[in-house]
Amino acid sequence: MKAKKAFQNYIGSLSEDDKSRVRLFLKGYWEHCDLPAAEVKLLTGDAKAALMYLTGTGLSVEEATKRLSSENLGGFYAHKAISWYPLDDAAKVYPLSIKSGKMPIFRLSCYLKDDVVPEILQMALDFTIKRFPSFATIIRKGIFWHYLDSVKRRFPVMKDVGVPCQPLKIASVGSQSFRVMYYKNRISAEFFHVLTDGSGGLIFLKTLVAEYLHILGAPKVKGCGVMDINEPPVLTELSNDFERLCPKTKKSGGFAGPAALQMGGRLSKNTPCKVVQLIYDTGDLLKCAHDKGVSVTALVLSMMFLANRSATEVNKGMLQFQVPVNMRKFFPESDSLRNFSMYCSIDLSPSEVNKIDEVAPKVADQLKQKTTFSEMSVMMTTARRLVTSVKLVPLLIKAPIARIIYGFLGDSRFSNTLSNLGKVEMPSELCDYIQGFDFILGTCVVSRASCALCSFGNNTVLSVSKNTKDPSFEERLAAISEELGIRPQIVETPLYG
Repeated sequence: MKAKKAFQNYIGSLSEDDKSRVRLFLKGYWEHCDLPAAEVKLLTGDAKAALMYLTGTGLSVEEATKRLSSENLGGFYAHKAISWYPLDDAAKVYPLSIKSGKMPIFRLSCYLKDDVVPEILQMALDFTIKRFPSFATIIRKGIFWHYLDSVKRRFPVMKDVGVPCQPLKIASVGSQSFRVMYYKNRISAEFFHVLTDGSGGLIFLKTLVAEYLHILGAPKVKGCGVMDINEPPVLTELSNDFERLCPKTKKSGGFAGPAALQMGGRLSKNTPCKVVQLIYDTGDLLKCAHDKGVSVTALVLSMMFLANRSATEVNKGMLQFQVPVNMRKFFPESDSLRNFSMYCSIDLSPSEVNKIDEVAPKVADQLKQKTTFSEMSVMMTTARRLVTSVKLVPLLIKAPIARIIYGFLGDSRFSNTLSNLGKVEMPSELCDYIQGFDFILGTCVVSRASCALCSFGNNTVLSVSKNTKDPSFEERLAAISEELGIRPQIVETPLYG
């Protein structure tokens, strides 16, 4: 009622010409929405709130209604939801691997130089979602596999509270597999990995941020991963490129392997119980890696090996780190927004993990050997064969079997994970509005930490998601950084249980 009264007062303050403009503006929204009355009310409510905000900043009604034009809705809310999408090869296992209320979630965030305006962010999402139809879906169970079923409704933005990467309630009626949140100057998007990987998720976030900034007056741009929201989706963006581009090789390899040596520390009931971010100067980090003769990924992995070794008193077993590999670098023709990543395992025995100058060359050699096209082709072929081998097994029977076949016996296969998203780029016209980006992985069931890395401008952010409140790993990581002369700024969430 307060919103209705506020809009009535707002309309009453306008000139007759502007009242006419607003009536035509809202008429356009009603014409673009063939949804239940409650959904239409929410969407028009978004438009009203954004209009009042923009004109409240001194913008004319004419310019505000132009920026918020209902043409940006396209036919998304006017067409019935009839599409569905089979899961890609990587995504097929994610609904099966959910255990004890935990699920593979990751977060991508953009930090602006000004605080987020929720009304404008909501409009940006209302406009942007149509460009990503496979995201505007819910997960359903089929006879043989889960699948993504289209839904046509408003997707709400939420205020960000608590720790990142909490499980989504995908079993709820009308639930979604992603969420958009805001806090102060931060816009975050969290995804259930069934939808996309880090590359696809980043394109969504970039496009959303660009549309948000455009509504506020920034130039309309595309490029560097920013899409034009009013262009129709390209069919290959929705494809399962594991199937479409799988190399023809007779070799295959296994996903399962021996259990890895895990860090100590009691597992927390609430996960992640905290997230620690180490923010490095990108130039200093690059110089340190260059001085060691390795890549930034190899340098950070080496630091993690040393920190992992310090966070356990056990000497038996192997330290095994999972490193996702973006397959798009081998297949430049791929523009899929869905999962198209494999992984390799970097393995060292505790006896090999003593000094950074000894560890770094070994890590670099393994990275070079295990991330080649031929090695990744074997992994990709294996994934295809495993999917094909169980495709006609009913889902009810397949679920427990799939965990074994894919090596998802908890996540005991790995001691830790490092996912490096690399350098995040935005169109130059938008960089003055942006402070930075970060990337956070949700925690697993057994391993005590998961790490994610990305850089923007002069900052490189290493995010450590913790499954235990034991601080040994991150404390040692910070100490090693200082020893290397790359002292990071450290930001930490509160502890939760």
